[in-house]
Amino acid sequence: MPVSSPSPSPAQRNEREYLDLLADIFRQDGWRIKAAPRFGHREGDLLVSRKDIRYLVELKVAPESRRDRLVPLLAQAILQARAVAHASSQPAVPLAVIGAPLVSPSIVRSLQDFVAENAPEAAVGIFDREGFRLFVGPGLEGLNAPPPSRVHRRQHAPPESAYLFSDLNQWMLKVLLAPLIPADLLRAPRREYRNASELAEAAEVSVMSAFRLVRQLRQEGFLDSDSGSLHLVRREELLHRWQAAHLRAVPELPLRWIVPVKNERQLPAALHSYVAHPGVIQQPAPRACLGLFAAAELLGFGFVHGVPPYFYLENLDREVVQRMGLSPERAEHAPDAYVRVPAFRESVFRGAVEVKGVPTADILQVWLDVGSHPARGAAQAGQIWRRVFSSILENKS
Repeated sequence: MPVSSPSPSPAQRNEREYLDLLADIFRQDGWRIKAAPRFGHREGDLLVSRKDIRYLVELKVAPESRRDRLVPLLAQAILQARAVAHASSQPAVPLAVIGAPLVSPSIVRSLQDFVAENAPEAAVGIFDREGFRLFVGPGLEGLNAPPPSRVHRRQHAPPESAYLFSDLNQWMLKVLLAPLIPADLLRAPRREYRNASELAEAAEVSVMSAFRLVRQLRQEGFLDSDSGSLHLVRREELLHRWQAAHLRAVPELPLRWIVPVKNERQLPAALHSYVAHPGVIQQPAPRACLGLFAAAELLGFGFVHGVPPYFYLENLDREVVQRMGLSPERAEHAPDAYVRVPAFRESVFRGAVEVKGVPTADILQVWLDVGSHPARGAAQAGQIWRRVFSSILENKS
């Protein structure tokens, strides 16, 4: 019987994520990357090269951003990078890099002082999960990035848990759930992802955005700690928390048809025409898609009838609305349709599918949006839950 390899520990997964983030920092600046280069019995973390410059990278990760942790790790990284570079058959400059959750300016100065006093010729790098990067060495200047405005964020940003369902996070959650949902109900890449870098590439978001989501999912126990890929667990709880994030009033504008030839296909037909021929001055044209009960109907999950149809528009552009044949004039008492500008635009529009040429919100988005609607929204959400999400929850491990 084959012996299964032990699952990586949380510390090993954390180091892997920092290494992926570091590799992406170099890759975005045009460097070629070779992971885990081996020279004899010694192995480095990365070998990066561009033109005639080659660096042998040794990365050390600190779980806490404290000087008494970072300085010894930097010293160790310098020594190990030198040893591996010395073993290389081709010339390579040793590069010692430190990664930490958040590196303050005072700690950066302490590390710079340590290098100046003890290894002034060394090439070094420091980066954190918030976007700060400082690299010192020939050709490394393009990697550097200043820290974000941290004081403003600490004073005004909500707790980190509030960001689990930010716009891009919701989109990435759809990407992670996509293999469990039919492609005609959700437009998203469908494969497994080993780390945040692979998720970021598939979802077309920054590595930092994916890194933060993966970190939070792990912290809250929504990722399988024994899996080698980003495998969501406790999905039912995650979905209900996600839905709760949508339980708030959403601004919407009632509309009436300029030419009142009302039928249930009129709004889908207008959206189809708009997407095919947007014909607006603004470029690119605002994205649009059918939403809520009308979207459920078009996706094959219609359950509630008699509610005016809804659609999403990226920006409340009166010219676009008028081109679709709609107007807000005298619509508040007897609306033919409603338009919403979604708070989570990327999640709504990136996941939207096309049904018979009509852009339509994905089934996850429909479930999230109808649940709090007063016109039997809970009943519509329950129908979708039974027919779609029960299968997602069958395998909860």
